[in-house]
Amino acid sequence: SILVPPGEAVAIQGPSGSGKSTFARALATLLEPDAGAVLLGGLDAQRIAPTQFRTRVAFLAQQPAMFEGSVLRNLEAGPQVHGKSLSDVRASELIRAVGLDEPILQREARTLSGGEKQRVALARALANEPEVLLLDEPTAALDPDAGERIVALLRELRARGLSVVMVTHEESHARALGGTLYRCERGRLAIDS
Repeated sequence: SILVPPGEAVAIQGPSGSGKSTFARALATLLEPDAGAVLLGGLDAQRIAPTQFRTRVAFLAQQPAMFEGSVLRNLEAGPQVHGKSLSDVRASELIRAVGLDEPILQREARTLSGGEKQRVALARALANEPEVLLLDEPTAALDPDAGERIVALLRELRARGLSVVMVTHEESHARALGGTLYRCERGRLAIDS
């Protein structure tokens, strides 16, 4: 069991194949857990409407998919699902926050590099203003400097009250996030002392 209070961070670190991503997908309600339950605000996540859950919990997959169209269109997609709009100013703020330059907003999203897609997906997740940000290997496709910038952004988001759960094989990123560190080995979680 893990508990992630509002505004707190949890890092789940372990080697490839240890079950980290499976655990993240279960937290995101993309897989049903073998045992236990995922609770959000004290409610069983399986009883929360999927669209409502996705509004409150943003999941960033290890290999994010891009929608057809521009990067701007990708950023607008999340809020539109919930009947909201994303201003050009806010789109620019989000893209800069993840370390990209504004001209990328006009590029075709599917032509981006793996690292660019990862950062655009993070900006897209943040566009919905979630309560919880759940990230599966958010720095895996990034160079070291970009990875450190993303971890710094996650710390900043946490300071603003966003709960952050990050799955990573990078121990340095897990420690840099702050908060509680869990180790995952052979499908089991243990708190790091």
